[in-house]
Amino acid sequence: MGAKLAVFDIDDTLLDTNKKLLPSTITSIEKLKQQEINVAIATGRNYAMAKKVIQELDLRDFVLCNGSAAFANHEQVYRHTLSRDNMIKLIDSADQANLDIVVESIDGLHAHRHPSLGTQEVLETFRAPELDYAPDYHLTHDVYQAMMFYTVDQDKLLIHPDEFSFVRFHDRGVDVIPKVGSKAQGIAKLAAALNVAPADVVAFGDGQNDREMLASAGIGIAMGNASDEVKTHADRVTTDCNHDGIANGLKAIGWI
Repeated sequence: MGAKLAVFDIDDTLLDTNKKLLPSTITSIEKLKQQEINVAIATGRNYAMAKKVIQELDLRDFVLCNGSAAFANHEQVYRHTLSRDNMIKLIDSADQANLDIVVESIDGLHAHRHPSLGTQEVLETFRAPELDYAPDYHLTHDVYQAMMFYTVDQDKLLIHPDEFSFVRFHDRGVDVIPKVGSKAQGIAKLAAALNVAPADVVAFGDGQNDREMLASAGIGIAMGNASDEVKTHADRVTTDCNHDGIANGLKAIGWI
């Protein structure tokens, strides 16, 4: 039997709506490990935001920043950063529209301006770590992705460099990621580093940024709480994140 890889989104997939790991999820991950199946997360979070889950599940492999960084056995095997020129254009546009933007390194969140109360509320929904106030961070450091904070009707206020995709994760929040990148791309790099064939990858997810990985995995499993549109990209649908979705999905495909 060849190597296998099970990959999980974090929010509303591994974690329930209370941002907790269900006991059945913890047990399922342990069962995968006992079979020497590689276990990884694939998340829009950077390392600072994913660290708690990585440590709780004792993971060695992870795909971060919506696929822009991949780590195998804690060693980085892939990176894709945003161009400095386009970040400058985007941040200038955000300043003109009076919108908050936070740029992300692998292990930190760097605020271009002091966040509004509305932005702080969005960040609190996924328990983001403390922001580093660094208005010029993007001028001298690599940026893997960014978060912008605005509603759908404010989208027209911004320029949209062709390099970037804007993926909404909240009704007041958008991830800015490479247009050519996705979780699927990061997972492909991780799988190659682990000598796992694409057909031997199972991926679980629920959000808009999970569509590509659900479609490209050997088995894509959408959580029951995913939207109907996201479910169309998956091979299977399991129960929701509050009702043993991880355990039930893995049992359905015979992995545990």
